[in-house]
Amino acid sequence: MFRIALKNRSLIKDFILRDFKGRFVGSMLGVVWNVIHPIVMIGIYIMVFSQVMRAKLPGIPSNYGYSLYLCSAIIPWTMFSETLLRYTNLFFEHASLIKKVSFPKEILHVSAMLTGGINFAINFSIFILFLAALHLSGAFTIIISFERIFILFFVLIAQMIFCLGLGLATSVLTVFFRDIGQLTAIIVQLWFWFTPIVYPASVVPAPLKKFYALNPFNYFVDIYRSILYLNQMPPWKSVGIVSGFAAVSFIIGYLIYNRLSDEVPDEI
Repeated sequence: MFRIALKNRSLIKDFILRDFKGRFVGSMLGVVWNVIHPIVMIGIYIMVFSQVMRAKLPGIPSNYGYSLYLCSAIIPWTMFSETLLRYTNLFFEHASLIKKVSFPKEILHVSAMLTGGINFAINFSIFILFLAALHLSGAFTIIISFERIFILFFVLIAQMIFCLGLGLATSVLTVFFRDIGQLTAIIVQLWFWFTPIVYPASVVPAPLKKFYALNPFNYFVDIYRSILYLNQMPPWKSVGIVSGFAAVSFIIGYLIYNRLSDEVPDEI
């Protein structure tokens, strides 16, 4: 699949550019909104939770503790959830093209994955700028090293592959079972609340912790927070687990996709 994507990289680039331009067609600022939105979102989180509500977490004296705790998880979650939900409508979004032109449909999935990755990079960069500003003001301390940057990049790739695997399966299954799209939207909402994004994992009741251990995104969140919020190296066990989830997700998703994809043009 990745070999196909490499051969069709110019077409993938066109899909990505078309997506970014089409999202804000007719607006004066155009793609600049991709920068304005995360600035406003992160700014609101930090202002509301640190200055208005003054929310704090146990053991974290900083007024900015909770807002940074939230942002360090909700930014990767937003990329994951938006990309996964887009996959459910991917073939319908490009139905006319799929019916008229013969091309490897896998590049649609890779394009969607890379578009989500670019959006994440924009949001993440702005979050880092906020962290840097807080660091310079003495309100928060952040430690950056090559090793931590490498792990962040590795985990981002693992997250994108994990999402791609789910997307391969849901996109093709939705063509044959239209309710899959609606079901996926509900699952994503439940998944959000079963992941410690807005609350600390320590408040999860003991009987439920074993079920939380089965949630792949718990481990992604744990790694991002360890580096960006706790200024610690993440547990290598978590890095290994997310790698395993990414591999399993992609293999299963690709098998399902490969089994059904040839029938997609006749069904959409």
